Formats: sequence, C-alpha cells, structure tokens
Amino acid sequence: MQTDNKIQLLQKFFSGSITERELKSLFVWLNSEKGNLEYEMLSNKKWLSGEFEPVEPIDSAALFSRIEARMQDKKLLGRKQFLVRLRNAAAIFVLGLLLPLTYFTVLNPQQSNNQTVYLKESLSNEKVRKTTLPDGTNVWLMSGSTITYPSSFSGENFRKVEIMGEAFFEVAKDASRPFILGLGEIGLKVTGTSFNVKNYDNEGHIDVVLKTGKVELYKGNYNPDKQFVHVVPGQLASYEKGNPKFILREVNVDKHTSWINGTLLFRDDPLAEVLKKLARWYNVEIDVNDPKVSDYPFTATIKNENLEQVVDLLRFSTPFNYSISKTEGTTKLTIDRK
Repeated sequence: MQTDNKIQLLQKFFSGSITERELKSLFVWLNSEKGNLEYEMLSNKKWLSGEFEPVEPIDSAALFSRIEARMQDKKLLGRKQFLVRLRNAAAIFVLGLLLPLTYFTVLNPQQSNNQTVYLKESLSNEKVRKTTLPDGTNVWLMSGSTITYPSSFSGENFRKVEIMGEAFFEVAKDASRPFILGLGEIGLKVTGTSFNVKNYDNEGHIDVVLKTGKVELYKGNYNPDKQFVHVVPGQLASYEKGNPKFILREVNVDKHTSWINGTLLFRDDPLAEVLKKLARWYNVEIDVNDPKVSDYPFTATIKNENLEQVVDLLRFSTPFNYSISKTEGTTKLTIDRK
C-alpha cells in the first residue's frame, strides 16, 4: 500500500467515511510490525510537518479504542479473536505520535461499549525517561522499568497505576480521587506528593522514599477502610516481601532521587547493591565470582561517565578485578578476586 493511500485511509477513518474493506486494511496494516514503523514515520514526516491535518488531534489510546470499537460495530472481527490476535502479535500495536515507544495492551476487558484501554510504557535502552500521565502526574522511569496506567482516569473514584522497577513520581493534586500505586504485595495512596519507589520482581524488598507531602502504605489490595502506615518527608519505608510489617528510617532523599537528573550517588553502599544499579543504568549483565563483593562499602558520584570510566573507578577504589566482555550484542561485567 502506497504512502498516499495510507494517509487517505487515516483521513477517512477520522472523518467517519471509511468503508468496511478500508477499515479492515487499516487494522491489518497498523497491527503489523512494518505498519508500526510506517505509522511512526508518517507521524514524524507528514503530520508533524503539517502536510496532513487530521480532523481532530490524534491521541494514540483513543485511536486504538476507536478502531477496535468500529470493527466490532461492523462485525469484521469478533472480540475474542481480536484480543487473541493482539496478544500473539509479533510486535504489540505501537503508535508513535503523542506517545512514542508506548506499548498498548488490553489488560482488563469489560463490556465492548465500556472497555478500559491501558498503556504500558517500558524503558530498557535509555537511562531515564520522563512521561506524563493523563491526570498531569509526572513520572521519571529508571532504565529497566515499566509503568502501566489507563488511557483516562475520568469516571473513576481513584487513579490506579502500577510500576515494576524504579520511578520517581510528582503526583498531580486531586483530593477527590486519590492516586493509588500498585506494587505487588503492597500499595500506596497519595493525593498530591513526590516520592521515589523501587520495586523489582527479582529483589526481595520494596522501597519508598518520600520527598514531599505524605504517603500511606497498605498491604494487599486498596481499600479506604484499611489500616495505613504513614510516611513523612525524609523517610524511607522498606517492605520485605512476605514480611507483615514495614520498616521506616530517615535517609538522605537526594541520594535516592538524584538519578532523575542523570547522577548516581553512592555513600558507603554495599557494592552488591551498587552493581545492581549500575547493571540497570548501563544495561549490562553482572557476573560476580567473589562473595566478598556483597558487603564491601562503596562511595562515589557518577555523572556522565561511560561504563569503561566507571570500571576504572571501581578498579582503583575496590580490591577486586573487573573485566568487560561483549557477546552477541550483550555486554557483561565480571568481578573476580584479585
């Protein structure tokens, strides 16, 4: 299909004049790996340059929902078949205009006329990415992290978001709709505040550091009648998975939040924990061959250094040998006893 024809299909879709056959062609194109890339190129080269003016502003979540709803209305594809095809697609439906590199998954199917579309934004190749949620909340994602949130919070009694990895939140104030962050075994409730959270599935603890405002922590699913653990600014709340209680302590907040500005601060931190953060920051694998690494204290400020420079710093300041190897596009950092 030629570029002009694709633009024409999109024009017809937004104007409501698209035929059943054309709608099916649009769906097949957008749901293919090649179509994903072509749509992104068209967004950048055509729409953003002003050569193509859509009938209304293009919101990728809305476009996704409308295509599905239109196809259901025209009975071109059954709901069950659509969801199975979407889950099994080689490349998940990607739209690149307003939400570049944002992945779409339908997580909570409801009735066809009242379906919630969730956005799943994942960060793996960058160090830090800032994104804004539909309510105006700003979120900074650490490399290797994933955030899941609905395309709209309208009509809901609270704003529910889930995070896997590490992120810093500046939550938009809305006293009538609390902001709920799901963290697996636990969750937190805020109305308008800023905090850092670390929640990795391969680690045994979940950490929340409060910068401003207040946070209420709870176990299990959210219920306004639950008993909450209150956190005040300057505190870190740590939860050991499977443990019934939270541990609170005073911390240097800057040490836990400086990463959003591209700086890693380590102050007598166990080297094992330092290496975990470096592995995510530089997207490398870590292979530790000396158990003494776990408890060795490490202090440094890392900003703008590349991996090789950081390894030189480690060699100079710790009693271990470090080597870097690359195999089939994967970089590995190996630590041995001297």
